[in-house]
Amino acid sequence: MTRFDNRQSKKLYKNSRRGKICGIFSGLGEYLGINPLILRLLGIIGVLIAGPIVILGYLLVSLLLDDSSHSLYGK
Repeated sequence: MTRFDNRQSKKLYKNSRRGKICGIFSGLGEYLGINPLILRLLGIIGVLIAGPIVILGYLLVSLLLDDSSHSLYGK
């Protein structure tokens, strides 16, 4: 038995219930364990610097990621 066997595998989902536009930053914040507001601010800075590349990347990720399952009682 290795030390990686006990580790739960996490999967990246978008969280459209808690998100503002598509839920990408909300899902990424849950995955990384950080506040989604920080990711949203970094996204705004990215749009100001790189413009269309960041917007196209966001739209592509929103199409590729699955939405998280919304259970009634949380996780």
